[in-house]
Amino acid sequence: MADLIRFEGVIASTITPSRGHENAIPSYMEFLRGRGVRGYYVLGTWGEGPRHGVEHRKRVAEKFVGNLETGEVAIVHVGASDMETVKELLRHANDIGATAAAAVAPFYYRPDEETLFRFYAELSETSSIPVVLYNIPSRQGYSLSFRIISRVLGELGNVKGIKDSSGDPALALELVSEFRDKRFIAIGSDELIAYGFLIGANATVSGVAGVFPEVVVGVYRSIREGRIEEGFRYQRLVNRASSLLEGLGVEFETQRSALRIRGIDLGPPPEPVRQLTGDELDRLKKGIEEVLVQIKTTDGLEMRS
Repeated sequence: MADLIRFEGVIASTITPSRGHENAIPSYMEFLRGRGVRGYYVLGTWGEGPRHGVEHRKRVAEKFVGNLETGEVAIVHVGASDMETVKELLRHANDIGATAAAAVAPFYYRPDEETLFRFYAELSETSSIPVVLYNIPSRQGYSLSFRIISRVLGELGNVKGIKDSSGDPALALELVSEFRDKRFIAIGSDELIAYGFLIGANATVSGVAGVFPEVVVGVYRSIREGRIEEGFRYQRLVNRASSLLEGLGVEFETQRSALRIRGIDLGPPPEPVRQLTGDELDRLKKGIEEVLVQIKTTDGLEMRS
């Protein structure tokens, strides 16, 4: 496995298979790997981690970690609404040899800054693998200031990085400027992938990459190789893919259905989530076809440049 702080590139926020479909994970990883993904963010928001039971989360984490290749990373999200579950999943992530364990800031009950610091301090002290702070205001219900994030990253030795899904470019710039080469800084907002790599972020942890990995890898490679305009073209494709996946059907079942259309069957949605209607599936298929055509067009421009 790769060293977390030195890792650079695209990490896919993976979609979680339903119970009984965990054996699809190696094929899913190969689908992502073959399109340039080198890391897996397991059971995060797009992976519906908090929606799944503890034992299923463990089985899924084991499959992803057990199928890593040299140079790849697996960050297992252990966030939950109660500390006992967080610590149980953190112990399991340690036991199976995950690259790192991420934990969303406490949700439902809003902590003050000292409580938030104590939360990450306890995880840092009890984990032998690196801990990653996960900041996603739209899910945790509040924003984290740069002050508290920098305190956690600066004072807790085993909190080695952050996945920042705030969508705040000013915060992203502060994090990269302060902690570049000292901590793992990953941009978690799909609309800011090009921006993140331009300002020097290590990586992106991308939901879109879990379904359309080639467009996110296109952003990364273009920006890293100095083809900025091309990187922006790929970023526009990321935005379109995101709009398709998030604007149609049922949250995250649309992503699961899109993967099925692309050849990866991760099973039905968890109860009580409904499946897409026939009309929704037809619209999704059309949207996927349009995105794939645009990918080929952009790839053609890259090869001619």
